Amino acid sequence: MKKQMKRALKIVDIAKEPLEKIPYITAAPKGAGISYEWLPVYWGEILGMPEELDAIIIASDLQGIVGHKQEQVEEAQKLLGEELAEVLSLLFQIHLSDLDPAKVMVCLCGDLYTNLTKRGASGSPLPVWRAFQSHFGFITGIAGNHDLLRNEELAELDSTSGIHFFTNEGTIMHANLAVAGIGGIIGRVDKPNRMREADYLEKLRNILRQVPDILLLHESPEISSQGLPGNPNIWKELQNAAELLVCCGHVRWDKPLAETSEGLQILNVDGRAFIFTATTLD
Repeated sequence: MKKQMKRALKIVDIAKEPLEKIPYITAAPKGAGISYEWLPVYWGEILGMPEELDAIIIASDLQGIVGHKQEQVEEAQKLLGEELAEVLSLLFQIHLSDLDPAKVMVCLCGDLYTNLTKRGASGSPLPVWRAFQSHFGFITGIAGNHDLLRNEELAELDSTSGIHFFTNEGTIMHANLAVAGIGGIIGRVDKPNRMREADYLEKLRNILRQVPDILLLHESPEISSQGLPGNPNIWKELQNAAELLVCCGHVRWDKPLAETSEGLQILNVDGRAFIFTATTLD
């Protein structure tokens, strides 16, 4: 897939403080009950935004149930991603009212389901996809290792206007951007959304040869020189890429953005959400 000659996407600024924080609860590690958390929503600026888009939203690992009050949680049982879609829509109305939600692309990097009875439980993220589709123009993304979609749910995503779910790895064009995605993680093939390391890395190499503008991964690379956890072999494949924005999650980095002198940027969105608008820089 050959993209038109244009300026590469490049994140030039991310606000230090979140624009909003959404309260949620999730199952605590090692069966230690409930953990009370906050999902931060950050605003940033990006260079090279095509005129067909007003903004790009990126999020991953939204594994929570909305609310901190027990009665709210029991009544609603709303997935964190559903609430995020509604909050983002309100933030656009309040802070970005000159932008058109129909010209917003949402990128979801997986693990959008949670179950309070078991940390790391798997289930359907379909309500989150529906919520984003009801508020914004184009939704694309991949499965995390805990996203399970039945055949009829996959068929719904495939047939719904304004959605592209990467059932398999690949590259699509939207708004003059080449958007690529590889779902799942490296792991035991007898478990859902996992593949052998050799197969995963081969898929990654094939995608990189297509020179996408944005690459959506669930599993983050390890960048040991910067103290950023993940998979070192994914990093080996990525580090020679140029002018590419990689969005990923699965493990949390203390800082969200890493970059190289060749123009590779890696945005870790584990348990975070970002709104990017066009930069005012020349």
